[in-house]
Amino acid sequence: MITSLLKNAYEQKKLVDINIYDPEDEDSVIGYITEVNDECFTIKEINRYGNADGSTIYNVDRIKNISLDNWYLRNLQIIIDNHNKLNRDNRVTIHKNGKELDAHFKNLKEKEIMTMLFFNFKEDDFELGIILDYDEDCILFKRIGEDGYELGITCYRLNDITGLRCNGLDEQRTQLLYDAFKDTGDKY
Repeated sequence: MITSLLKNAYEQKKLVDINIYDPEDEDSVIGYITEVNDECFTIKEINRYGNADGSTIYNVDRIKNISLDNWYLRNLQIIIDNHNKLNRDNRVTIHKNGKELDAHFKNLKEKEIMTMLFFNFKEDDFELGIILDYDEDCILFKRIGEDGYELGITCYRLNDITGLRCNGLDEQRTQLLYDAFKDTGDKY
């Protein structure tokens, strides 16, 4: 059955998500099947930004499981279809305290630009989303998961914000997914 699924994915040029028996690597391999026979297959690996990462040949009997249509693959297909919209040279990171970021909030809010806010709660503490409103003390933020779905609205104190980032590849990727789901009305 697995070989049949691989052949079908090859013929239909469908993304696949394959888990391989490998004690050193528990991640799945995602991409397009470019060659397949009863003993082995070649997969053109695709990263989370829709870029090809090269090809790998595996024996079919090393496949632990194979997925052909899961939420991650559907999201990745959106990224691949819009791959030309991603620009790695657009990232802007600003390390300032919350109230000093006031001048940047207006543009980010008006253009609904996906923004990552950094906080002083603990190292690597951040939220991704869209600025809905702000005043001299607080910011109202629509939190968006990296899969593009809305997580809710939260009000943060500006004193807790230590910086922001926008237009990085992660923000652009999330923006593409968010816009795709927003246009379809899909709320997860």
